[in-house]
Amino acid sequence: MESAERSICAALRGEPGAFRGLPLPAFESCLAAATRHRVRPLLVWRLHGTKDLAAWPAAVRRALLDAAAGEAALEVARRLELGRLLTAFAAARVPVLLLKGAALAYSVYPEPWLRPREDTDLLVRGADAGRARDVLTAAGYDATPMQSGALVSHQRVYLRIDAAGRRYACDLHWKIANPVAFADLFSPGDLFTSAVSVPIGGVSACIPSRVDALLLACWHRVSHHHDSDDLLWLYDLHLLAGGLSESEAAQFGETARRTGTTAICARGLSLAAERLGTRVPAWLGDAAEAGDAVSSPMRAYLRRDARKVDLLAADLRALPDWRSRARLVREHLFPPPAYMYATSGRSNPALLPALYLRRIARGTLAWFRRP
Repeated sequence: MESAERSICAALRGEPGAFRGLPLPAFESCLAAATRHRVRPLLVWRLHGTKDLAAWPAAVRRALLDAAAGEAALEVARRLELGRLLTAFAAARVPVLLLKGAALAYSVYPEPWLRPREDTDLLVRGADAGRARDVLTAAGYDATPMQSGALVSHQRVYLRIDAAGRRYACDLHWKIANPVAFADLFSPGDLFTSAVSVPIGGVSACIPSRVDALLLACWHRVSHHHDSDDLLWLYDLHLLAGGLSESEAAQFGETARRTGTTAICARGLSLAAERLGTRVPAWLGDAAEAGDAVSSPMRAYLRRDARKVDLLAADLRALPDWRSRARLVREHLFPPPAYMYATSGRSNPALLPALYLRRIARGTLAWFRRP
């Protein structure tokens, strides 16, 4: 961990004097690291609490304050738009669950603007996905080109630009993750059963329970971000784990064991404990080192040097038969023609074979390259 990140972590833990005596270049490095980890609003909030913000050089302090003010201003527009969307889903009688950053912003963070996010993640049951798309389309959202298929992807991003030029993005999910090894650890029905409600701008929003939210956060950090040590995601874990009751901690542990994700959960919480002082359940103490506590297909996702082909191999092992494995490979190699036309800027069907060949040729190197 770099010295700038160590200072930021100390500040996020609420330790006073984390930046005392640093030269100007060190403050600039801290600002860059806070930007990279998306914790500038959190850092401002913590520095206000310890009275340390005044110790920052004026120019760097101004950049930090501007970032926090910008996030707070964005939050006003985001809250209004989210309320409008939730009202539209309710009117259409489509049950929807708020996921990830947006759900956490309104439930575990002291203020929603402390949790930056680029989109709003929504989860629906698979049977409701078509109606959910209709709701988003009627609300002025357009689907973006994305690879699709029964196995390769379980989400679609929708964008809307309002009259003032503000961009809103909604990520519609009908499974909790795209990688096969993680996609069915929870079904939407499982999450709806234990969901709780939070008020957002006068509208009631459904979000996962604290236990489910912590499991999802642990899994997402690995399934989509390959053991990332991004401080914002670790702060999510820090807040969620810190609020668990004894019974919730036991439920969390039982579900982690049942799903074969104990080591994945332990890894995330151990990083949060190391950097942010997170209170970790005692039973997780040895789990991070337990190689047999994570199922074989998931193991590849804990490797930061895993190639795309390694992750594909993990997904193939997670599938039950050769027919479904062949289908996953086919969906990766040959996305729907609409996607090929949209991403290539071409529309002539006669060019489709050439577009697929170019995709495979270009993708081969990327799939075998180390990150």
